[in-house]
Amino acid sequence: MRLVGPDGRVRWLAYGMNVHPGGTPEVLEDALRSTVDPLRERLDVDGPFGLAVRLDREGVETLLDDDERCRLIGDLLRAQDLVPFTGNAFVHGAFHDVGTKADVYRPTWTDPARVAYTVGFAHVLAAWSSPGAEVSLSTSPLSFKPFGDGPGLARAAAARLVETGAALADLADATGVRVRLAVEPEPLCTLETTDETLAFFAGPLEAALAGAPRARAHLGVCYDVCHQAVEGEDPEASLLALEAAGVAIAKVQLSSALVVPDPAQAAHRAAVARFDEGRWLHQVAAGAPPHGMRRAADLPDVLTGPDAAAWAAAGPWRVHCHVPVHLAALTPPLVTTQSVLARALRTLARRGLTSHLEIETYTWDGLPPEVRAGGLVASLAREYAWVLARLREDGVVPWAPEEDA
Repeated sequence: MRLVGPDGRVRWLAYGMNVHPGGTPEVLEDALRSTVDPLRERLDVDGPFGLAVRLDREGVETLLDDDERCRLIGDLLRAQDLVPFTGNAFVHGAFHDVGTKADVYRPTWTDPARVAYTVGFAHVLAAWSSPGAEVSLSTSPLSFKPFGDGPGLARAAAARLVETGAALADLADATGVRVRLAVEPEPLCTLETTDETLAFFAGPLEAALAGAPRARAHLGVCYDVCHQAVEGEDPEASLLALEAAGVAIAKVQLSSALVVPDPAQAAHRAAVARFDEGRWLHQVAAGAPPHGMRRAADLPDVLTGPDAAAWAAAGPWRVHCHVPVHLAALTPPLVTTQSVLARALRTLARRGLTSHLEIETYTWDGLPPEVRAGGLVASLAREYAWVLARLREDGVVPWAPEEDA
């Protein structure tokens, strides 16, 4: 969906298509029919409708090897006024398979396979975009701390990112489409806090850019509100710190985390245990940053692990589980970090820090049945409505066709 602010600047809003299992062209085409079309109708959008595309390695390679297929999908998007302004290149392989867990962080940013996949994805998005378009592409935060990569990781990853940024600069020269890669901090990853992200951009990445300055305009950050809420960060302070440091906020993922108010109570622990669905890591944090924080890699660590008793006494828990943003509470007694997201939206609307907004609730299939009542399209429509209501409070509204008349 195309939005416009009181300053006349255009923003784009879409739902993250990583909610759909699979990242192939077939999955994308099916999602356009099954979800995008009825959602657009339900929202009564007359005009361009934004897409936040997800392709995995297989999907990217298929489209790079089949120019005709790639062209036909691009023609379809243009014919339907669908605008793929952003893509999700975080996950290289399967995402919705049971047991995926930490595999989402492989290959790490030290592996040339990560570069090849990312640059290929950018080529596909450029083929589907018009000259002059600004496209964002989110990616993983280098690696996962439990992998134990060693002290050379940041320097090696920075070199790969700059290599990718240089390739994106060449792509912009060739197509007129600027794709900006957006590194997405996440709990327990190499970059998990805003402070760690700022240090990486000012240190290893800045050093690597000395040899390839053209890459700078193609590198930035994807700020995921759920992730930083788990970290206990204030979104306004974090977003303004990125702005002050000159780090481009290429994209913001609008998302809420799950909160367990009193894990000392068995009923609270039982309620959150229902979200341990076996596919994704659900990192858990408790306490206040920076020195009062404790973190766990997944829900079983805090529910049944050797430190479960200590964790039960350390509430409330903030859990990395993307839940529908229009919900302030889930199955009692669980609540969400919706208020954190509301503060983030207020800051984004007033400061104009990014033009790309993505509602990301990829965990839909793993949510309890009562949360999914009514179906995906109805839930997405409610998420859009909630986000639009918050943005409208600060003058950011859906674009109307007559505005370009």
